[in-house]
Amino acid sequence: MRLKYLFGEFELNPASRELLRNGKPVALRARSLECLVYLIEHRDRAVGRDELISAVWGRVDASGTVVAQTLLRARKALDDTGNQQAMIRTLPRFGYRWVMPVQEVALSSEADGADGTNGPNGEAVAEAAAPPDTEPVVPADAWEEVEVEAPAKELEKEQAGHDTSVSSDIGAAGAPPSAHRWHRRFPRAGWTMLAMLIVVAGLGFYYLRYGNKDVSVAANDAVLVMPVAVVPMDSENAWVRLGAMDYMAARLRGSGINVLPSEQALRLSAAVEGDMPALARKKLLALSGARWVVQPEMEREQAGWRVRLRLFDAGKEQRIEARAGTVLAAVAEAADAWLRQSGGNGAGPPPSPLAERLHRIDAEILVGRLVEARRLVRSASPAERGDPRFLLREARLEFRAANLDASGRLFRDALDHAPKADPDTKISALIGLGTVERSRNNLDAAEQRFTQSLALLESLPPDRVNSRMVGLTYQGRGIIRAQHGDVDAGVKDMGQARVWLQRSGDLIALGVIGHNIGKAETLRGDYLQALHEFDRSIETFERFRVNDYLATTLQEKADVQMVLARPVDAWNTIRRAEAQLPKLENGDVAAGVLATKARIQIALGRLRDAGVTLAGLRSRGLPETDPRLLELWLRLYLARGEFVEARRLAASGPPAAGASGGLVLAAIQAALRGRDVPLARTWLASIAPSDEREDDHAIALGLARSLIDRAAGERAAALQQAEKVAASGGSRAAPEMEVRTGVVQAMLLLDTRQYASASAIMGELEKYAETDYRVAWVMWALYRALGDPHAAASAGERTKTLGGERDTAVEPIL
Repeated sequence: MRLKYLFGEFELNPASRELLRNGKPVALRARSLECLVYLIEHRDRAVGRDELISAVWGRVDASGTVVAQTLLRARKALDDTGNQQAMIRTLPRFGYRWVMPVQEVALSSEADGADGTNGPNGEAVAEAAAPPDTEPVVPADAWEEVEVEAPAKELEKEQAGHDTSVSSDIGAAGAPPSAHRWHRRFPRAGWTMLAMLIVVAGLGFYYLRYGNKDVSVAANDAVLVMPVAVVPMDSENAWVRLGAMDYMAARLRGSGINVLPSEQALRLSAAVEGDMPALARKKLLALSGARWVVQPEMEREQAGWRVRLRLFDAGKEQRIEARAGTVLAAVAEAADAWLRQSGGNGAGPPPSPLAERLHRIDAEILVGRLVEARRLVRSASPAERGDPRFLLREARLEFRAANLDASGRLFRDALDHAPKADPDTKISALIGLGTVERSRNNLDAAEQRFTQSLALLESLPPDRVNSRMVGLTYQGRGIIRAQHGDVDAGVKDMGQARVWLQRSGDLIALGVIGHNIGKAETLRGDYLQALHEFDRSIETFERFRVNDYLATTLQEKADVQMVLARPVDAWNTIRRAEAQLPKLENGDVAAGVLATKARIQIALGRLRDAGVTLAGLRSRGLPETDPRLLELWLRLYLARGEFVEARRLAASGPPAAGASGGLVLAAIQAALRGRDVPLARTWLASIAPSDEREDDHAIALGLARSLIDRAAGERAAALQQAEKVAASGGSRAAPEMEVRTGVVQAMLLLDTRQYASASAIMGELEKYAETDYRVAWVMWALYRALGDPHAAASAGERTKTLGGERDTAVEPIL
């Protein structure tokens, strides 16, 4: 049953996200309103600061200043400031508590309340006064919301004896493509989200296979198992380097040891390549945060295999040696010996022949050798291929090869044939099915599969729950919910994922989670928090050399800085992303970086350089019909003053795949500068009403209508449309949208000589005049219209500085 809350002169409706005072709406930011709702819903007790952060922000690291400012806005809206605290009471060094009596109003069709009273609109009302103050008790951890994603798989090309020529066939599977495919809505995420889910699925197989005991040790007590040094390293034994590493990690995890993921071990191995052994070990300990580093060596002998383990604990070395007839048997002997020396059981089951084949397949998939992995699959016996664990590997292999139908069928077979005593396989299969459904854009079915996985995890006894697996499942569902348009719910699930994954020490996975949270915060309009999340992820990706994700995250940070009208900051960021281009596996990532670079260059007036960048995009094979490329060329022609060329390009019409609001706005400006109002109207008519939304896309279309009215001489209608657009954005408008709408309004007011009103608009935009060419240009025009030569001269100099290679005699484009 949904409720609304009455207290004093106020009415708070969580469902409609409205706060009313004496029946009139009170403006309040979303986070402040959410704080009010949470405090009122939990008014029977004190709410700790960390609990409130987790519930409202979806993370555990929001600063105290942010929380205090958010609650200060709420208190101001309620006139509860200063020492009054009649509603929200601060509990020093703990948190907050709601103390004013509250009436709960049931929003349902049944009007009768429990006590027979009715609310102002006939709703049932129940008196629910806050209890008297009690001593605050720290609440139990609630594992509230947070954020999600999983790391990209970078192909390991230096594996001795391996032919890496086949690895290109899965290059896109493990890295996030260009962020432009995300754009304004999660459903446009395309391959970026697909790549994330590939990893969610892939890591799921690893983690569930690695034992079902919950990790109880802290991340800094973790073990880092490095790739195995193999002698001899030939084509027959090449799989041992990663397969034996993987099996040792699984063996240790099965005994409750927290072992860092193999993906992280590969990244760290690349990070210390070429270093002297002592220095490499110090760097490994520092970078991973692990307590132990295990460096295995394996040598093939006449009777089998010999394993030497070199174990380093904060610089102290321990050595263990074991022999056995097969690779995995020798690894099991060595791992068990170390566990026994450490006081553990060290008596796990012996490896089966199937285990060796599974780990060989895993090793080949890990380094991207899909052809060899497929050969191993096809050479297995019918009995092996019917094992649910084998079906999972084959399903994952088919998914990496983009064979979705085969992958989905194999995941279903694994789910159907897994015994009840093996929930791990069922959970892996559910995650795989969720991934396949997401790839087919069946979001409802995908969410259902991830929810089923969570339900199965929650049904397990506490000692059987794998915390990493819980985190990855929340991550998958959070991505789906965000794509579905419920960004808040998606961020909350991602937050749950972060809380669970923080216990594992999987730093790369946490970096990708932060990367996706930054995306979600951008969609929610919390740009400063988005930058914070991106910066944290960038540091992680730099540390582990996750180059594709590093470049993508830097690009997305630059995009946010452009939204904040900070082009110089964006330029510095995109230059860092550009430095990664030679290291990238994914061409789409490189195209995204260059597209953002060109946009920034145009904004800064570096027009010749922008032309070179766009020519580089063409040389990379980006088609002329690509909406990004089309918009950028239109903007470049307009900035150069080449209006005939801009109109010619706009006359080609909207792309078949549809146009973004930014492309429509650029094309309409090109048509209008070419004095072709009918062409502008054609572009506007190409946007179906169903495509219009309450976001930047809708704002761009509204501004386009205003420009068309202006060009047609209908200035009153143009001004009315511009004011409507400005009102729709309100205080939530991003700085870039605020600049665009304000500039259009001011130019229209100058057209009609309404200088006082234009001055008021430009007074609001003056804070951008030192960095934004459009604002500086209109400010210059305003001072000239006002007849203030001194101010005009100063503004003119600033405009020329910001204009770069643009002709300052020409009105700027939006």
